[in-house]
Amino acid sequence: AHREALASSDRRLLKSDERSRISAAEVAGRRLEIKEVPFRAPARSFVDLVRGSAGRRAWLGGHGLIARGVGAARPLAFVESRRGGLVVGSAVLLEDLRSLQDAREAATQGDCETLRDALAGLVATLHRRSIDHGDLKSTHIFLEEQDGRLLPRLIDLEGVRFPRRIGPKRRLRALAQLNASLPDAFPNDARCRAFARYLAEHPFPGGNRRALERLVAMSLARRH
Repeated sequence: AHREALASSDRRLLKSDERSRISAAEVAGRRLEIKEVPFRAPARSFVDLVRGSAGRRAWLGGHGLIARGVGAARPLAFVESRRGGLVVGSAVLLEDLRSLQDAREAATQGDCETLRDALAGLVATLHRRSIDHGDLKSTHIFLEEQDGRLLPRLIDLEGVRFPRRIGPKRRLRALAQLNASLPDAFPNDARCRAFARYLAEHPFPGGNRRALERLVAMSLARRH
């Protein structure tokens, strides 16, 4: 199904560039996504010998999140292509979450308070459970409505890490990634309230005011 989507370039092909190729398929009534990471450079293949291929990392990252009580697109399988023992390409088969709204879209038309609480709660939970997503953009967070609440579910799983602890630099990086990726129209008051809620659980050792100034600078550097 993935090869057919690549060949036809129809609506089943969701993305195709040098970094990744993503297609959608329906098998036995289940909506699926296939994310392929093709060969890019020999050096990357040598690095993947140590850290694992993108497909393998996404599979482990997704199941690691779910095991820790964090929502994610469930990985169903991964496959690797090898040549001479080196990985020269990989793919992961995932649950398709596109029927849900992503956080960026929700920020333009949804309830700001509900979204604010969902995002602040997500980042606080990730860092409480020592999870570093790696690319915590609003377009990588899908929102499932349940009992009047928004339950975040994550995609782009190959960068997920589970270090022993999340230091201040990693925490600020994740906050800046999310803050800068929300549309500029999302209210400043909602951003500040979300940050205050996060600080109630995760204060910064160098001072919260200094952390806020750094967060603003990092967000602006990301063209927010």
